[in-house]
Amino acid sequence: MIWRGAFLPTAVTAVGAAKTALVCLSYATLAFGIVFALASIAGAAWLLRRARARPAGAILPPVTILKPLKGAERGLYENLASFCEQDYPTLQILCAVGSADDAALPVVERLRRDFPHLDIRVIVSDGSIGSNPKVNNISNAYPLAKHEILLLSDSDIRVPRDFLRRAVAPFTEARVGLVTCFYRSVAAPGLWGPLEALAVNAQFLPQAMLAGAAGLRFAMGAATLVRRRVFERAGGFAALANRLADDFALGEIVTAAGFRIEFCDLVIESICAEASRLGDIFHHLVRWQRTVRLCNPAGYCGCAILHGFSLTTLTLALFGWNARLATLAAVLLGAKALAAVVLQRMAGATVSPAALLWQAPSEWLACAAWLAGLAPGEVVWRGQRYRLISQGRLIPLDALVTEP
Repeated sequence: MIWRGAFLPTAVTAVGAAKTALVCLSYATLAFGIVFALASIAGAAWLLRRARARPAGAILPPVTILKPLKGAERGLYENLASFCEQDYPTLQILCAVGSADDAALPVVERLRRDFPHLDIRVIVSDGSIGSNPKVNNISNAYPLAKHEILLLSDSDIRVPRDFLRRAVAPFTEARVGLVTCFYRSVAAPGLWGPLEALAVNAQFLPQAMLAGAAGLRFAMGAATLVRRRVFERAGGFAALANRLADDFALGEIVTAAGFRIEFCDLVIESICAEASRLGDIFHHLVRWQRTVRLCNPAGYCGCAILHGFSLTTLTLALFGWNARLATLAAVLLGAKALAAVVLQRMAGATVSPAALLWQAPSEWLACAAWLAGLAPGEVVWRGQRYRLISQGRLIPLDALVTEP
């Protein structure tokens, strides 16, 4: 067979070239990943030390806290109560819901009974200024805001008692328009809880803190404080109304208005809702990745090099065992686990050794979500299906679905 004589050597050569390329790429990404993980420890230590060296402000400006609520999620009362228990002289808390039958309302009423001395208001409105339901929610509460410093914070966030005192400290500098907080994830009970938490603690947090140490400035939705005059000058909620990553967009418009972003010296807690299915976690990660791709394409593409462990396991599965490659992959896994543990310690928390058993599945899941994020597609958020376009803008689709 003449065709066999021509085809087989070509196929063998192609397979050999593919193997060589994948092995070399695996070595490169593993080496980079190990350096990156260790650098994230050094970067986080430097960033927090710098922030904690900042002198406390002599004046504690009044703060209005805007809380968008939907449903009675796990730990909601404790999350909200942590803001009520602040060691802070003057604050206002505005809790916004979209309907009069929202399950979060009894929780807020309990909060008002338990903290009668605080200025806590409930706003029930289905008013809409755009496609982002969270922005719609808090924009309805905004006209009741009394104070110059605004705190936008998600409902799943829990903070220590001195949070506000420390978070407002950067505002002593006139050019600081926004202060944002890094956050760690507290795993939900159940089988998939540790896997979901590692998506933040071992993937997002080291990347974000190293980026911050490298000089990049961005806002994170866990807790963001902004001067009201800066917020309004930058476009206010109207500028965020159609963006899925409203926190990222807020950082952009504040910077564009000529003001600086600073980081708080605290790493606060995000309390994970219980995920009953692995698919739920994957859908959330894909939504996140698609948003990053559209908001920050260069950063998204750069993250490809951080998936060395997944690439290496694929290389080993396709081309057989390679002891040196497998050893280096194990070193990378250990370096990432070390970074997760050390960053948690810096945040004043600990990591269960059992949680680290999920490190390898977490790497595979993160890589799969990153690959899925390359494809255009729909996302589901708060029960509504959306199409995402450039800069993470939302186009709502007609069909209402159950949120994963």
